Formats: sequence, structure tokens, C-alpha cells
Amino acid sequence: MTTYDALNLVPELKNYKWYLIVFDEAHKLKNSEAKIVALTRSLPSERRLLMTGTPLMNNVMELWSLLNFLMP
Repeated sequence: MTTYDALNLVPELKNYKWYLIVFDEAHKLKNSEAKIVALTRSLPSERRLLMTGTPLMNNVMELWSLLNFLMP
């Protein structure tokens, strides 16, 4: 369990094989160009879950970014 502010922990987190990664505030992953997206995609896991209360705004790229995170 960690926070989005812990981006500098990603190299250490990559050393583990995660079964489940749950991201709250998944709207932060909607921009496929963001640094957080590239770092979190590099984490190995069997399953991923995104949670957000922010709706998609008819933007296919936002949907693609979220789905690509779930199933790269």
C-alpha cells in the first residue's frame, strides 16, 4: 500500500510480483503521457483494479489509457 506521492518508490516496488494492484483516484491515469502512467504500467501484477468517481468525458484517449493500464 502506498500513495501517488511515492513515485520515487517505484523502482523498489518493481522488485515484487504483485497479485493485485488497486488504484484509487484512477482519473490520474487518464493522461497516457503522464509520468505516473509510465511508472505504474511497469509494475508487475496478475490483476489490476481502477477506482474513480470521475466520469469519462467522451474522450476515447482517456478510455484507452485506462484500459491499456488494465490490460496492456
